[in-house]
Amino acid sequence: MKRLGLALLLAIVSSVWAEDFLPVDEAFSVSVAGDGAELLVHIDIADGYYLYRDRYSLIPQAGAQMSAGLFSDNVKIKYDENFDEDMAVFYHSLDVRHQILSDQGHILLVYQGCADAGLCYPPQKRLFSLSGEPIKVEPAALSLDLDIGSGDSVELVSPVSPSSSVPLSDLTVIGALIFALIGGLILNLMPCVFPVLSLKAMHMAQFGQSAAHTRNHGLAYTAGVVISFVAVAGLLLLIRYFGAWVGWGFQLQSPFFVAFLVLLFFAMALTMTGYIEVGQNLMGVGQGLTEKSGLTGSFFTGVLATVVATPCTAPFMGSAIGFALLQPAYVSLLIFAAMGLGLALPILAISFVPALVRMIPKPGAWMDYFRQLMAFPLYATALWLLWVLVELQGSDALLKVGLGLILFSMAIWPVLTVSAGQSVRKTWFKRLTRLLLLVTALYMIMDQRRTVDIWQDYSAALVSASLAEGKSVFVDVTAAWCITCKANERVALSGKRFERLVNDNDIVLVRADWTNPSPAVDALIAGFNRDGVPLYAFYAQGNPVPEILPQLLTYGLIERLFSSASADQP
Repeated sequence: MKRLGLALLLAIVSSVWAEDFLPVDEAFSVSVAGDGAELLVHIDIADGYYLYRDRYSLIPQAGAQMSAGLFSDNVKIKYDENFDEDMAVFYHSLDVRHQILSDQGHILLVYQGCADAGLCYPPQKRLFSLSGEPIKVEPAALSLDLDIGSGDSVELVSPVSPSSSVPLSDLTVIGALIFALIGGLILNLMPCVFPVLSLKAMHMAQFGQSAAHTRNHGLAYTAGVVISFVAVAGLLLLIRYFGAWVGWGFQLQSPFFVAFLVLLFFAMALTMTGYIEVGQNLMGVGQGLTEKSGLTGSFFTGVLATVVATPCTAPFMGSAIGFALLQPAYVSLLIFAAMGLGLALPILAISFVPALVRMIPKPGAWMDYFRQLMAFPLYATALWLLWVLVELQGSDALLKVGLGLILFSMAIWPVLTVSAGQSVRKTWFKRLTRLLLLVTALYMIMDQRRTVDIWQDYSAALVSASLAEGKSVFVDVTAAWCITCKANERVALSGKRFERLVNDNDIVLVRADWTNPSPAVDALIAGFNRDGVPLYAFYAQGNPVPEILPQLLTYGLIERLFSSASADQP
């Protein structure tokens, strides 16, 4: 999401400063030539401009097949502030040769470049025949879900061929709206949505004979769903308009957002199981947002249903979403609104058809059992979201978020609830304890900054070579199941301060992983006359005799150790 926001900002800047920079087709002049066996892509790059190697892709379309590209050797490595990392770029010109493996179809050329003066152009997409002739299509037709990769051989069928376009007739739009409505209706059966729907329906059953009350809640829930669908779709279209490609469900690409959802669904599950007793208002998730009007709670229940439903649409609605994104903005938003209406339709029907309300069993003891039963899908959803977070951030996120959830459970422990008649000292102790636990839990769960891996895997040859060069080497023998190791990594062996300390003192960091059996690590541990982990050894300035550190580390200890080694250098 950081790169997404940066791309959006750069696109806005480009629209303001356009008069100071060349048009994109003048900055990057493209020509393609094909002889039936080989395709040559040549791009002339204006002075002061450059193209990204990793943003170049030649994507076969409509049955075409191509080999991976062979790039010209004038590539350079440039630190790029737009991506905050070293990037492979081309100045002056770019030549790429591809072998043609099939004589049918056409190809889509994708490339992106910037100016040294600070402007980055959005990714450019151009269609060509296999002979190199440009194919003119509507710009919207090139905003499809296209994989921008390194140009590896792939075969994709283009939904838009050179001789056709997506028709925009009244019948087509009406059909798309109908299928979007049906698709939204099916979403109610998804495991991540059904618990929310069931709890909302059960909550509405408590309204009794108040038909107006029931209708108002149904309308509020529907408004929350439809507005949220339109808002997410509108944001997606806006970001695409400014040149950055994102897909439906893009909000789950943000580790911060996913971590928030893990916490939200975990808290909801605890509520359903009765661990938290905060009154019946929580039976409509979000109902406690206001005590004056439960309609706000119904509205935000719809928002929550949308948030967790959007990733579920892809398996069976990818084509419909692709069609919607090809249309003018107002048509796209209508289609997504219809999808949201389909998701809200069961609750809306219950609120307006009294017979359906009467079909729901009357409130009773069964509701407590049903409420507890619905907690298990919520726990499963929280687990799935945690898996998504680990995929985004790596395995370290599992430990951080897991510990955060434990602290959150302690913070809402009923024992810490302040009750009437307690002494002032006990009241303040409970409140302070709860506050500290909550703050710590939220910090651990929401702290999803991605750390740079500056460690190298252990090998005896690596240590020997580094020592021969006169460098200082720090060896960390650790394991994933070692709690002390993980605590030391968190406290003393990670973070920006630690990275600066390592860079300033030119320390070689080596990590020996003992999570699984390893003869090499076994020998390393035995060589230090130890029988387990954690184990830390520091070789100062090529000295082959290491200093063995204590098993509990502090940042101050590491700082003194690394700094003293640097100060002793001649």
